[in-house]
Amino acid sequence: MLLAIDFVGGNAYFYVALAFTTFFLLQGVFTFIGIGDAFEIDADFDAEIDVDVDITNGIGMTLHLFSVRGIIAFFMMFGWTGHFLTVGDINPIVVFVISFIAGTIMLFLVSLIYYFILKLSQEGTLNKQEAIGKEGTVYIPIPNRNEGIGKVQLIVSGSLQTLDAIAKDKSIKTGTEVKVLAIVNNMLEVEEIE
Repeated sequence: MLLAIDFVGGNAYFYVALAFTTFFLLQGVFTFIGIGDAFEIDADFDAEIDVDVDITNGIGMTLHLFSVRGIIAFFMMFGWTGHFLTVGDINPIVVFVISFIAGTIMLFLVSLIYYFILKLSQEGTLNKQEAIGKEGTVYIPIPNRNEGIGKVQLIVSGSLQTLDAIAKDKSIKTGTEVKVLAIVNNMLEVEEIE
């Protein structure tokens, strides 16, 4: 009964907002200073509750709605909205509903932000398998097989890349045109184009 009275008076909203704002700020600080996720449960929880959303232009995407970040954001917004609405003369049920809606909107916004951040980081990842069969130019001379590593410049995934390369057999000089044959130990195996 006391909790219900606190919600009506607005105190419980304030305590919820204060607690989850603290969690939110700590999580941001931990992420910023490189400690990683302060809440390791996040990755496991994300994997279990994914929601597929179909955007109007037909592009589908998966949002990790009920992640720890999303839940913290939900309760933070829920608490602050409820706290500020209880200052006025608004019905407690209306305050709860509006707070719940505000928290849900925040949950979706946080999910969208992390979706786009993840998408950006994935698009920046180079798939070296796409280089197989492509032609490029030797940037740093490539010694004979098993004698060292050189570098090759070629266009992969729409941008010019400079990647480590090894020769199929004989050494290759700077400026020589080469073709990528395979990926060996995360390096391009190349041969001179004759």
